[in-house]
Formats: sequence, structure tokens, C-alpha cells
Amino acid sequence: MVARHHGITDCASTAAVIPQEGDQTDRSEPDSDSRFDLADETFIDRGEAGASSARRYRKLHEQREAAARDRLGPLAGVYLALTEDPQSTTAWAVGSDGEHRLGRYLETLHDDESIVVLHDRRIPGSRANIDHIVVAPTGVYVIDAKNYKGRVQRVDKGRFFATEWHLYVGRRDCTKLVTGMGRQLDTVRSVVDGEADVRAAICFVAAEWSLLARPFEIGGVWVGWAKALGKQLSSAGPLETDRIGVLARRIANALPSA
Repeated sequence: MVARHHGITDCASTAAVIPQEGDQTDRSEPDSDSRFDLADETFIDRGEAGASSARRYRKLHEQREAAARDRLGPLAGVYLALTEDPQSTTAWAVGSDGEHRLGRYLETLHDDESIVVLHDRRIPGSRANIDHIVVAPTGVYVIDAKNYKGRVQRVDKGRFFATEWHLYVGRRDCTKLVTGMGRQLDTVRSVVDGEADVRAAICFVAAEWSLLARPFEIGGVWVGWAKALGKQLSSAGPLETDRIGVLARRIANALPSA
């Protein structure tokens, strides 16, 4: 197992050189032309965590400021100083912060070989994105970062002898987060094409957990916190490093950075 870098790093523009399938060329002393060819063939854009959400926030924020200036003229500055962006706008900033925080942690696991991390991937034909995708020895992980406050719990809402698990954060029923992972999973599975297990994970970056809490699953979706996710990603599994590299490059090409 390749040693991990455990320092906190900025994931603000990440890229990787990924091995190609069947590539066994000796690269101990490549000449300048071969180095250029290798980079050209294997370079992938790993993306920037939270980038698309941050852009969306800035756009809405600037539109509000522009509308206030058009409507109020010289008084716009006073109005903007005394009011705040609506929740529908600030939610994009909060979401971007959560993605960036988790992305920064995932970067401590990324090593270009046994774990490859991709951030903020666009789903073709949709405005939706996937926060993070990690290719690890145990499979491909589709990860949704959530910057929610409150205690995370799995609550049985079934009646009599029927079990019906719901995801709660504080007093909010957030089960829709679980069902919302379906499209993301289907998208990545179509790219992986059965060559590895594809798993869904929801990772809360700022929520509370009880003292003896453990990660749990609802509807086949893993729910937990960053370090518990890191343990899962770092576990031994059937995928070798060359296969991890091939799958990571295929996913990055099929799902560009947002």
C-alpha cells in the first residue's frame, strides 16, 4: 500500500497523471519528447471541490446587487448593507464550503495510484453535478458532501412489524438525500460498466454524532463522517492500481469537471 500524505492541502485545482491500461513502458529515464507524450495521454483534470456551487452563489449574489442598484440608485449601498442574500442564494455558498472541506480531506488520501479523487463532476445532459468520486481498492464511491447542522440519526418510521428507516438531521427528515443519490449512481455505473462495485455515500462535514455513533446504511447508501469515510476508502480490496488508474481516467473523461 502506498503511503498517504496526511497533511491538509488545498484542492483548488487538482490534476493527475494516471497510468494507461496495458502500459508497461520503462519510464526510468524518459527523454523530453516521451515526457510530453505521456503527460498528453494520461493527464486528467481532477476538478476543484465546490467550484460550480461557488460560481452559482457569486452569480446570484451579483444579480441581487445589480438589481438593487437599478431599482434604488444611490440608496442601493445602504439597502445592501442592511440586508442579506436570501436563503436560496446562501445555500449555494454553504454547500460549496461543505464540498471544499470534504475535498480538502479527501486530498490527504489521494495518491494517484491506490486512491484517485475526482471533484465536482458534471452529469452530461443535466445541470446536476456529483460532488466527489473516489476510485479506491474496494470500488468506486459516489460521494455527496452535506454541510448540515444537527445530530444525524437513522430513525425507524415503520408501523407495527414493518421497518422503514429515515435519515434525520436534527428534527429534519432528510431521507430525500438518500433517494436523490439514484441518478448519480446510475450515471457512474453506466461509465464503469460493471468493472467495479459502485457505491453511494453521504458525508456530513459539520453535523453532530452521538458518542457511540457508527456509520450506517439506508437504502444501500452509506451515511457517515469524513474520517469514517476515509477508513472505508483506505480498506484493502480487489482493485489493483493499474485498474484504479484506468477507471479514474475513464470516469474523468466521461464526466468532466463542472
